[in-house]
Parts: sequence; structure tokens; C-alpha cells
Amino acid sequence: MNGLFTTLSIIMYKGIMNRKFWAALLVLIVTLVTTVCDSSSADWSELPAYLNGGIVVYGDSRTGHSAHAWIMEGIATIKPSAVFHTGDLVGNGNDPDDWKTFNRIASKLPSGTPVYPALGNHEKESPLYFNNFTLPGNERWYSVEISGIHLAILDTGTDLSPGSTQYQWLENDLSTIGPGINFIAVVFHYPPYSTGKHGEDEKGLRSKIVPLFEQYGVDLVFNGHDHNYERLLINGVQYIVTGGGGAPLRSQARTSPGSLIYRKVHHFVVIYFTGNGNLSVDVWDWTVNLIDQFEVAP
Repeated sequence: MNGLFTTLSIIMYKGIMNRKFWAALLVLIVTLVTTVCDSSSADWSELPAYLNGGIVVYGDSRTGHSAHAWIMEGIATIKPSAVFHTGDLVGNGNDPDDWKTFNRIASKLPSGTPVYPALGNHEKESPLYFNNFTLPGNERWYSVEISGIHLAILDTGTDLSPGSTQYQWLENDLSTIGPGINFIAVVFHYPPYSTGKHGEDEKGLRSKIVPLFEQYGVDLVFNGHDHNYERLLINGVQYIVTGGGGAPLRSQARTSPGSLIYRKVHHFVVIYFTGNGNLSVDVWDWTVNLIDQFEVAP
């Protein structure tokens, strides 16, 4: 909430008394009222026990500190085995204060919870990002395995064209997955498929790395950048846009036959196992409502 009041004070101090000023003021007032009204009656203790120990994925926290803090309370409630962030952790990766705020909010997580971020455009390739985390590999792209799930994290700000260093790493990573891995997920910032505000496939990933996903049986792709929740099913791969970690929310910009659900809401995703051996995915919004649920078979 403090972030909203600070932003409002700055706008008023500058005295931009025109349409842009009033439009910005209206957005801030609506956001403030929504924050108070939507989350005041919510209770994260109502989350079902089956989520405990699940793997959380969320993204685009940026400067929405009040919403981010509330979402993080929900994430912390389930004591996740790991947390993945789809990028744009902060508003300005070169601002130490932004990282202090992010770390203060992330400190709500149980001690020792591993956090695996993907680089977003707002990180600005800053040394502060790399100083803030200790990650596998070269810390730009890497993979981890948790409970029979192989998760590859990519840097979509670096070349992913066939033949590039990162592309070769990804192909080798996906082609050499060992026994005991039943599911494959990939996490990165820019979505190859989305009906959100940004342009379609900004980084040309459909022709670069999507063929690898289909060739090597990737089950789930998690992205951010667009500030909403969306799930699309394209050629057997579930593409999840989870950019509702606190940044200003945005409306759907177009339609797509592959889009199964679109919600303009702050939220987080939980991956967990059910008794039938399938991988289950829940999506919970900041009013503790289940907005999407699906399963992936081995």
C-alpha cells in the first residue's frame, strides 16, 4: 500500500495537471480501492492442505509491492518446496532499493526455500540480479530437477536462435534427461503464445525453440511479461502466462483458438502430485479463489 501512496505523491508533486495526470490518478485510486476491498476479507489459511510442499510459479512482481506482499503471504502459507519466478522481479534491476524491497517481501518464505528466477527485461542485465541469487550453471540459463520434474530456465533476452550457445545448451539439456523424470517444464519471460497486451511472439520463439518443446515432449511452459493469467494449449503443450505477481494488470488484447482461459487478476500457480500419478496444477488468485485447475499425464 505504501508504494501506491508514494507513487501518488510523486505525481501530485510534479503538478502535471492535464489528462494524463487525471488518468494516472484515477488508475491509482481504483488500484488502491481494489487492493483494500479484494484482499481484506481473504484468508490464505483456507487454501487446501494438498497444496502443501508444492512447487510455485509466479511472475512480474515489479513495483506492485502491496499486491506482491499479499501474494507472497499465500505462497508462504503452503510451504513450497521451491519457487520459480518468470521474470521482472523488480521495476528497475539497477536500483538497489528495488532489490531490498523484493528481498523483504520474499523473506516471508520459510527459511531455506529455493527461489529460481528467470531474467526479465526489467532486470536490465544488472549485476544486482546476479548478486542477489546463487543459481546453477551460468545463472542465465540452467535446469533443476524436483520430485521427478525437470525444469529448464531460459534467458529470452539472450540469443536463442538455432545454433546459438543457449539453443545448443537447451537442446542438449532436453535430449539428455535421465530416467526417473516423468514431466518436463520450461520457464522464461517472453511468451511465444499470449493474447495479452504485448505483441504476439515478440522474440520469435515459435520458430526458434517451440519445435524443441514439441520434439522432446515438454509438458508445461511458464512465461510472464503479460500481466495476467492465461493458459493456452498448442500442439499438446500447455503454455501458461503467469504475470500476476503484483505488476499493474492488463486486459486481453486479442483472441486465439488455443487460449483456454484468460484472467486479469493477481495470482500464483502451484504444481503438485495427485494419487493417480498425474501432475496437477492449481491457480489461485489473491482473493483465495481457484481460477484454473488441470492435470498432465506422464
